[in-house]
Amino acid sequence: MPPFVRSIPKRRTVKKRLADGTIKVYHYDRKPKLEPRMSSDSVGVLTIEFRNSPDWRKLSEATRRTYSVYLKDVELFQEKPVAGITRRALLSVRDAIAATRGHGASTGFIRAASALFSWAVEREWIEHNPAYKIKSLPGGHLTAWTMDQAEAAMSLPEPYRRVIVLALYTGQRRGDLVRMRWSDYDGKMIRLVQQKTGEKLALTAPAELRFELDAWRKTATTDTILATGRGAPWRPQHISHMLPKALRAIGLPPLGVHGLRKLAAARLADSGCSAHEIAAVTGHRSLSMVQLYTKSADQERLAASAVARLESQPNGNRETKAKSSK
Repeated sequence: MPPFVRSIPKRRTVKKRLADGTIKVYHYDRKPKLEPRMSSDSVGVLTIEFRNSPDWRKLSEATRRTYSVYLKDVELFQEKPVAGITRRALLSVRDAIAATRGHGASTGFIRAASALFSWAVEREWIEHNPAYKIKSLPGGHLTAWTMDQAEAAMSLPEPYRRVIVLALYTGQRRGDLVRMRWSDYDGKMIRLVQQKTGEKLALTAPAELRFELDAWRKTATTDTILATGRGAPWRPQHISHMLPKALRAIGLPPLGVHGLRKLAAARLADSGCSAHEIAAVTGHRSLSMVQLYTKSADQERLAASAVARLESQPNGNRETKAKSSK
């Protein structure tokens, strides 16, 4: 199969003014543009078929949008055979992205590549996924807030403060926070369908959150629970851009909204909730992700429990053991 295909030439029109003032029109055939032709077993064709598949359509709109960004990096290999893509090649691209766009972007690339090649394995393009279990670089996960930081951020102007309160007590992603409507809140519970996963959640609002929501509703100017200082619905990208700036202005690190989701999960873990209970609030489908979010909280709680058990032992037993060891 030839490596290039000639596209159909198009006419080019040029107008020139002559010495006598008349305008002469010339028509030229454009030179054929050489466009690469991808073989049927190439990464480019795989990417096209993946994005036309039922599996792609089942993904949430947010996930498709994210994958589309990083599949452009995979398309660096578009003319290469799928079977020729190695783990080493993907690692090289990951490292290059990390150096220029940050560790978060490198993690996004690996996730998109892993989804693509996993689909290729399922459809028998290849036998093994070259992106399988490639580790994210340190720092690829967004930083969690501390409770001290959240309490300090309560001094921010009301539009930002409300974002923090709603995120802290519901544990939802920024896209779901800005989509919550007053019609979703019945005075006791908030009902929503998560944009990313399609999960239907019914969240019992704690007393502190109910107090806030009831007060906000009296002066609401939008159908959405959250609104900007101008009385318009927030956009997810707008929050991510403006909140870190507001935090810097009061001396806090430029933390993101997603870090409040992690703090919400950690608070539930501190309260003794199981991974399944936390997932029922956050909507995580993967318990491993819940465990990642709550790892430090679980460690502290379990360590404190272990010490408490040790200290609950009678002093006499410890003294007896000490004497017997002499």
